[in-house]
Amino acid sequence: MAQISAETALPGLSDLSVLRASRQAVWVYDLQECRIVWANESAVILWEAPDFAELSSRDLGADMSTSVRIRLAQYETAFARGEIFDEHWTIYPRGIPRALVCRFRGCRLPHGAIAMLVEASAVGAEDRSLIISAQVLLYTTSMVSTYAPDGTCTYANLAALKSFPGRQQAELPRFLNPTIRAALSGAGDEIEGTYLSEVMTSRGVRMHEVSIRLGQDPVDGGPNFVITETDVTDQENAKRGLEALASRDSLTGLRNRAYLAASASGYMGNHAAQGRGSAMLLLDLDRFKFVNDTLGHAAGDRLLQEIAERMSGALPPGTPLSRLGGDEFCCLIAHDGEKTLLRQANAVLKALGRPLRVEGNDLSVSGSIGLALADPSGTTFDELLRQADLALFEAKGNGGAEARIFRPEMAARSERFLRVEAELTEALRRRRLELFYQPRLSLRTGKIVAAEALIRINKPSGPAVMPAEFIPVAEATGRIAPIGRWALREAARHLVVLRGEGARVDLSVNVSAKQFTDPAFLKQLRQARRLLEPVGGVIELEITESVLVEHDRRLQKVMRQIADMGYTFAIDDFGTAYSNLAGISRYPINCIKIDKTLIAHADFRALVTAVLTLARVFGAKVVAEGVETEEQRHWLEESQCDEFQGYLFSRPVPFSELQRLIAAGY
Repeated sequence: MAQISAETALPGLSDLSVLRASRQAVWVYDLQECRIVWANESAVILWEAPDFAELSSRDLGADMSTSVRIRLAQYETAFARGEIFDEHWTIYPRGIPRALVCRFRGCRLPHGAIAMLVEASAVGAEDRSLIISAQVLLYTTSMVSTYAPDGTCTYANLAALKSFPGRQQAELPRFLNPTIRAALSGAGDEIEGTYLSEVMTSRGVRMHEVSIRLGQDPVDGGPNFVITETDVTDQENAKRGLEALASRDSLTGLRNRAYLAASASGYMGNHAAQGRGSAMLLLDLDRFKFVNDTLGHAAGDRLLQEIAERMSGALPPGTPLSRLGGDEFCCLIAHDGEKTLLRQANAVLKALGRPLRVEGNDLSVSGSIGLALADPSGTTFDELLRQADLALFEAKGNGGAEARIFRPEMAARSERFLRVEAELTEALRRRRLELFYQPRLSLRTGKIVAAEALIRINKPSGPAVMPAEFIPVAEATGRIAPIGRWALREAARHLVVLRGEGARVDLSVNVSAKQFTDPAFLKQLRQARRLLEPVGGVIELEITESVLVEHDRRLQKVMRQIADMGYTFAIDDFGTAYSNLAGISRYPINCIKIDKTLIAHADFRALVTAVLTLARVFGAKVVAEGVETEEQRHWLEESQCDEFQGYLFSRPVPFSELQRLIAAGY
């Protein structure tokens, strides 16, 4: 039985001289060396040794079982706190079993290490059943412990000690069921019984079946509680599996979308009863995909768990927070006006912005928030979510790391889509498309080595329509195929002209995912390649990460056929979708183009270094997009990035201007 001693000063070997003549066997066991380093004559006889020298030479750890090693390690920790143990043990001197009643306590060796001081007495045959009971308690997988009426743990068997490996964790608070804590502290009406409780253990929170029986302390005769625990976590998880799937996110433990949608009206009703308004807060992490790709999915999962904890801590108690999926989190929040709502949203962003460490990596994380206020006359969950999503889009479009409240004018985005569609249709009909080129320069030589073709719409009047606007519209409306055919043909024609002028540069063309599903795409590529055969040169096809998110065997086959024709492939805007370099290695990728948002980020050095390191593993060239400062260019050069493009050298220019730059020696 373990006892807590107030005395923490341990005796040394020099303090044991009075025990040399004791008729009780006493010895000191070195827990590290597994040898006896001091023993009186009675102990030498008990161990059937001819003398102490022979006894001290024995390696007592040679045949020691794992359970005994664990027990001794637990003793060492407890001895440092001055604890004393009375237990039944069996030793085997020369292979002969000897049952003993032992008292174990700590002893300080000359070099400062803690050893085990053992005082042992032989057990008679009449105590055989007692010894067997002690061995059963030692080796059983059931967790058995006893508690005094004041809630102090007075005994724990090996299984229980493994469950709570520190005396400070053996106290009542480890039982998360308040009924059990009340029963063991004498505050409850019911004492004896069997309960189901979440319990803090060395493995985290586990579900235990806890049996409480009122007993009597065999030492002082006072009352005590005998606790038997069985881990039923797996059984309970299986039982609650359907419920968890229906309402919980398995990664973060938060509620999921289904739960929030079903309970939204109830929460909004409670807010109204308190005289407060309701709003939806929708958060999306900035650059989570890049973290996931560079550090791995395990680190990404741990990051999401940390974000869930930080959001829970920053939101008012009782706020229903859920993870919608991916890196999106959503909650219904009570508010007293837009100012308090924005203050609460900014508190969440501030909590996210604190530095954190994941899988050994220091990360700086930010998020964007969309807010939608519920109409007092009634707003559905889906309508709130749509409005919050529009506000989130506005926040991200403004650079992220901020909160925006939905305004009706944000719905004008859909109207803008219709206008862009009409302008695109007119441009195709009147042949108003033109290729501009942004030069790519070698960071080693400073010379133009390639240029990216970018489509522009030549409008006779009115504001320009940029590719970021009309390309998504073209993809959504099916017009991307004819635009792609024209761009490929025009780039091939321009490359023939450049090669004819002696320019040793290549051109790249952006290709949509939809073009890979066009049966005529391979034929168009062969026709363009035939134009280049007399002059040489390479057209690089730039595809976005999203094209490669799924492991598509058909896409791999098509890309390899295209590569065999002499084309190369580049991943454009790397760091903005959900691919990873391990996945990219399945495809014939020659170049990784780091997205300009990463280059512009405050932590771009760490992010770009990670991409450079991984890209070299796969033998891919790296191009930095969006380089705008000499500081960025210099750092990229020092880091052995291959090429760069950006406003530092040139904006996208017409083909004639590209010719002029190359002719001027750039």
